[in-house]
Amino acid sequence: MRALALLVFAWCAAPAIARADDSKLALVGEAVAPRAPAVGKNKLCCGYPLVPELQWALRFYWLAREEDFDEPDEIEYGDVDALDVYDRRGFYVGTFSEKFIWHLHMEGSGLLADGRVINYAGACKFGTGTCYQLLDPKEYPFGRGARRRTLTPFKSVAVDPRVVPLGEPLYVPEFDGLRLPDGTVHDGCVRADDTGGGIKVHKLDFFVVSYGNFRTLLQEIWGVNWVTPYLEAPRCQYLRNG
Repeated sequence: MRALALLVFAWCAAPAIARADDSKLALVGEAVAPRAPAVGKNKLCCGYPLVPELQWALRFYWLAREEDFDEPDEIEYGDVDALDVYDRRGFYVGTFSEKFIWHLHMEGSGLLADGRVINYAGACKFGTGTCYQLLDPKEYPFGRGARRRTLTPFKSVAVDPRVVPLGEPLYVPEFDGLRLPDGTVHDGCVRADDTGGGIKVHKLDFFVVSYGNFRTLLQEIWGVNWVTPYLEAPRCQYLRNG
């Protein structure tokens, strides 16, 4: 009887690890991974993705500059491609090459050789049938977006307003860390400041000021044709009131 009592005492005093693991994981030969440490949510990043990863088309736009198309006249004392441009009231704005006017129509805003800033103003009955408006260069040094919004280099994007409201900040992770032509680094934050006839649904045009900047950026963002915009990113809320 005493021997039986000693046996029971020895079994109760044995370490817990000596007991067999009869869990389902043990039965199938799987080890239990240690619990990962709890990690708090980074409140600075990143909001809510508008689409699955890399499903939004990325394009670029910039100011059309008259000096980029200031080619020698094709004939002496005249340029056979020169066309007159007017504003919507019928006031003469200037005479420019057909190539510059085409690019001006595509980009929406332009910089004239004399420093004036010009902006697309829609179809009209004067000149080429498309009229333009001269802007105050102090208020709109880089052109004007939709609803009289000021275009900001490397921050303004053109969107479909049916998908992204104008003025809405966006976080674009593909831009985060992008080295810009002026040597600074992009934080991934942009704002919906513009629209365009060819911008439908899942498409975003990034305003880079000049064609030269576009060529420089291609070396940094080569092969990135699709992005993943996020709404309500806390880190980008500083752009909301711009």
